[in-house]
Amino acid sequence: MADAVAPSTERVGILDRLNYVVENSLVGKYFCIKERKTTFTTELRAGTVTFLTMAYILAVNGSILADTGGPCTVDDCSVNKGQPFCMFGSGGKFDPGYMACVAKAKRSMVTATAVASFVACVLMGVVGNLPFGLAPGMGINAYFTYTVVGFFGSNGMISYREALAAAFIEGWIFFAISITGLRTKITTIVPKCVMLATSGGIGLFLAFIGLQTANGIGLISFESATLVTLGGCRVQDRAPMYTIANTDDVCSLKPDGTLAPANLGPASPNYACINNMKMRSASMWLGIMGGVLMVLLMARGFRGAIVIAILFVTFISWIPGHEATFLGAESQIPGGADRRQYFKKVVQRPDTSFTDLEMDFKAFGTTQLWTALITFLYLDLLDCTGTFFSMANYINKRVPGFIHPVTKDFPRMTFAFCVDACSIWIGALLGIAPLTVYIESATGIREGGRTGITAIMIGFYFLVSMFFTPIISSIPPYATGPALILVGALMMENILDIDWKDYLQAIPAFLTIAVIPLTYSIAYGIIAGICSYLLLYLLLLAYDLLTAPIYRKSFKEILMDAKPEAFKSYEVLEAEELARNKARVEALERELELTNTSILHATSSIHEKGMARVAAAAASTAAAEQAKTEETKPGEAAV
Repeated sequence: MADAVAPSTERVGILDRLNYVVENSLVGKYFCIKERKTTFTTELRAGTVTFLTMAYILAVNGSILADTGGPCTVDDCSVNKGQPFCMFGSGGKFDPGYMACVAKAKRSMVTATAVASFVACVLMGVVGNLPFGLAPGMGINAYFTYTVVGFFGSNGMISYREALAAAFIEGWIFFAISITGLRTKITTIVPKCVMLATSGGIGLFLAFIGLQTANGIGLISFESATLVTLGGCRVQDRAPMYTIANTDDVCSLKPDGTLAPANLGPASPNYACINNMKMRSASMWLGIMGGVLMVLLMARGFRGAIVIAILFVTFISWIPGHEATFLGAESQIPGGADRRQYFKKVVQRPDTSFTDLEMDFKAFGTTQLWTALITFLYLDLLDCTGTFFSMANYINKRVPGFIHPVTKDFPRMTFAFCVDACSIWIGALLGIAPLTVYIESATGIREGGRTGITAIMIGFYFLVSMFFTPIISSIPPYATGPALILVGALMMENILDIDWKDYLQAIPAFLTIAVIPLTYSIAYGIIAGICSYLLLYLLLLAYDLLTAPIYRKSFKEILMDAKPEAFKSYEVLEAEELARNKARVEALERELELTNTSILHATSSIHEKGMARVAAAAASTAAAEQAKTEETKPGEAAV
């Protein structure tokens, strides 16, 4: 009887079958799942992680943009209707009629944020095939609100409707720059060391955000002398910060001659600890626990470690009655009672009618509007492009060859740039600030996201959040803050490719890394890096030309060596890249040879010491036997 063939003990799970089917389908081939070494379920998980770290924008963006007043005007005031500045009311209280209009605008802006992000993310996934999430930018929405429009439309450059028109036109200009390839050409001018340093700067930026109270665990807080310091104090130990443009308006008298309440305006989310009771916040410690859980799970290879940790902290924060709760009066983040009431609604009907199509193109003859438009343009050009290349470089670390080593471009780069530009005017149509690629996309990339399926998944969650905004916006910042800190730490690996021994690269790279988090702007960091590089480049070139006779070099030779990469041919760039790789390999081989020599020397030294010990032991044994023999000789003679 023939031996029976033992059945295979290896089982193929449902998810494995699903991954196999999708990978070999038209969908899998379109999104290059196999080429980018990922799976369908990994992409879905990565999209979930990215959305959870971006979800705060739903509530935060609406709150910031609502400070513009939206489409509300002085005609919405219930007292002194139609009078200038009637929205500020009297006695330190805003006009109730105007505030009711602002509340309606805020609800519309929250929904508009979800709608615009949904459309932009799906387009990025389908057209760009990149795992990038898009939503209104946190820096540019603050600039839009407090500089361009002003608080409730006061002291700004232009009105809310005119600012939307400026953003709309800027989006189309940005689209023209992207589709013609000019944006790609502009990026080639940026030195490689600055682009690599941007990744490290964004990593520190993410960690800085994750350490704050507004979007993180609240470990750091404001300090009047040093700007930042250790925080984490409880609500009763905090002193809120106010920005006062005109101190003469703070104090005023009532008609009866008594002192009216101080007119301070809205408080900043930043605070200072008024005593030494720091590190006492329960929400901060819950966030730290979530971060520790996240690291432990990742260290042991658990899939979805970031999601598990975020949901763990979130579910605990939804339990009322303790200081770490996010919902209720006990919350360490102000507004807990209002959030609890909003959370109980669960479902909300999406409506953007109050803020969509509110653009006003009548002010295009003014310098203020063009100033705002040009500022939007250069911020988007530097900020978005820097984020694009940083995220692409992060993918390249996990999928070598994703970025072309010579031309520095990546698959569907132009299409992705066009989607990024289109998202700007999509946001303007819905009444919100320009959208941008989010640096939180790095969390999804770290989780395994490589294709546009991740972006589509992010868009799907934004679609769902249109109806479940009360639930999604209740994810606390100290649940997502640890993810930002962790990903920020992991992004620092990108700076290893910078040649820190070359001062022309090291100094601009360092300035880029430092300026990005300290100015809270990616654009300013890139500007600092480019300007410092250009300054050093010109000074060193002038020095080389002046000292050419001393070192017996021709001007042509010096100018050819100093020729920027943007003006070199493809063949020259390829030869230089091959030479750099060859030098890098040779350096690694020399280091390996030195390491092997050291190991051999250490081994031989250990062997020699071991042989010496053996010889010493043998000599000692021989001496002992000799002494014993000599002791026994007199006895033998007596016998």
